[in-house]
Amino acid sequence: MKDTIIRLLADVMEQDMNNFNDDTVISEISEFDSLKFVMMISELQEKYGINIPLDKALEVATIGELVECAVKCQ
Repeated sequence: MKDTIIRLLADVMEQDMNNFNDDTVISEISEFDSLKFVMMISELQEKYGINIPLDKALEVATIGELVECAVKCQ
């Protein structure tokens, strides 16, 4: 799950996935914007069936928190 989220986040943000870890603050990733974040949440649902409500996704700060949220929402 974690690798899937990091890979997708890296693709959407056009970054190297090796730059990310659990403590990475999502809003501090260069190339971050809210539209890309929403796109990533949408792709998680479409490609992997992980349905994270947008209001919950917007509450997370780090990649680790996003992974936890995704696990709870599966």
